[in-house]
Amino acid sequence: MGKGIDWFDAYVGLGIANRPPARFSATAAELLDELGFCGVSEALVYHVAAIEEAAQSGNNLVAGAVREHPQLHPLWAVLPPQTGEMGTVHDLFGAMRDNGVRALVAYPESHRYLLDSLTMGSLFEQMIPRRIPLIVPLLADSLWATLAAVMRDFADLTVIVVEHGGWGDDRFFRPFLERYPRLYVDTSRYHQDMGITDIVREYGAGRLLYASGYPTTQMGAALLAVAHAEISEADKALIAGGNLRRILSEVEL
Repeated sequence: MGKGIDWFDAYVGLGIANRPPARFSATAAELLDELGFCGVSEALVYHVAAIEEAAQSGNNLVAGAVREHPQLHPLWAVLPPQTGEMGTVHDLFGAMRDNGVRALVAYPESHRYLLDSLTMGSLFEQMIPRRIPLIVPLLADSLWATLAAVMRDFADLTVIVVEHGGWGDDRFFRPFLERYPRLYVDTSRYHQDMGITDIVREYGAGRLLYASGYPTTQMGAALLAVAHAEISEADKALIAGGNLRRILSEVEL
C-alpha cells in the first residue's frame, strides 16, 4: 500500500495495557515488526503506562525503549507545571532535549487536570516560540469545547488532534482548520467517504497527518485510507509523513 511513500505514524502506543487489545506491541522490537509489516518507516510513540499508571513512568519507559531505535521517536505525556511533578518548564525542556523528545501529549481526563490557560498557560506560552507540538487525543466529543478554549487563548500553539471520531467530526474540526493554521488533524479514525479528498481540496494536504492510533485501532486501516484517497501522490506523501517531519524539524529546545 502506498508504494514509494515514506510513512511516519504520528500516534502509536507501546506496552501492555490493563485491558490489551487483540493486537499490541509489548516491546520496541515487536513494534518495529508491526511497522515493517505495514510498510511504515517511523513512528511517534507513547507508552501506555503514561495513561494507565503515571505520566513520569510512561515517559521514562518509552524513552528507554526507543533509545536504540532511531525509527521510533518518544512522545511524552505532560502534567500541570504547578505540581512540580515534571520539574519546572525549563527542566522539562531540558529533559526533552536529553531524551530526543520533540512532542508532548495531553491526557487531561486520565490525569485529572484542566487543559486550559489557567493550568497549562505557563507551559503553552513557552511551547509556542519553540514550536513544540501538543498532541491532543479527542475520544470524547466534549473535549472539542476544551480545545476551542485553548485555541482561543493560544492561537499560535502547534496542536495535532488525534483519535477524533470519523462520522461527522468534520463539523467539529473544519472550523478549527479554517481559523488556526497551526492546528492539524490525524486520519486514524477518519472514515468519512471522500473525507480526505474533500479536506485536501478545501484546506490543503498540509493540514492532515497519517496516524494509526495503534494498538487501539489497526495500523494499516488509516494507511489504506490515505493510500487510496483521490488526491495526488505529492499530497499523499505530505499526509503520510512529510507534514509531521516538517513539524518536528521546526522544534527548538
